[in-house]
Amino acid sequence: MTTQYWMVIAVLALLAGASIGWVLGAGRARAESDARVRRAEQQAKEELARAEQRVAAEKARADKAQADANAQWHARIDRMNADHRAETEKLSRHMTEAYDELDRLRVQLASAGPPQPPDTGQGFAATMPMPDL
Repeated sequence: MTTQYWMVIAVLALLAGASIGWVLGAGRARAESDARVRRAEQQAKEELARAEQRVAAEKARADKAQADANAQWHARIDRMNADHRAETEKLSRHMTEAYDELDRLRVQLASAGPPQPPDTGQGFAATMPMPDL
């Protein structure tokens, strides 16, 4: 056998060994890669679950704060409505009393007779102001 023949056999053996090594290595690398992907996927799922829990807790806190704020505003509006009603009733009583007083004064004025013009003391004619028309 010649040197060329041995060279061809060596190259073929080298190629066969590289192919077998690549097949065996690729299988192991694929298994390791699959394991890393599974671990990464599990970690991502766990992180997602933690993030969802944080979001749910924050949402619950925000909902409670919103409900508290709404309750405070409703209570404040109710107090303001009650104050407004009380003030309106007070003003209504005051207006009723004022109208009653005006009616009493009109009756008293009508029973006193026609009014006399005041004396100005300055020599002008005694006149009364013209009533509103």
